[in-house]
Amino acid sequence: MEWVFFYISPIIAIIFFINCVSIGKKIVKGQDVHNQTFFTAIMFGFIVLSIIWSVFLAL
Repeated sequence: MEWVFFYISPIIAIIFFINCVSIGKKIVKGQDVHNQTFFTAIMFGFIVLSIIWSVFLAL
């Protein structure tokens, strides 16, 4: 399970950042961002969960 936090989390974080930039550009243009916001929220939840579990596994 630890390999998920060390290898998958950085990939999810990169995708999260790119998605946030894309959302910002779409907001400026006035386009709909509902679906992107939903998936970005899921990615953010995964990142937070992985940080919390990494702390618990380090103890």
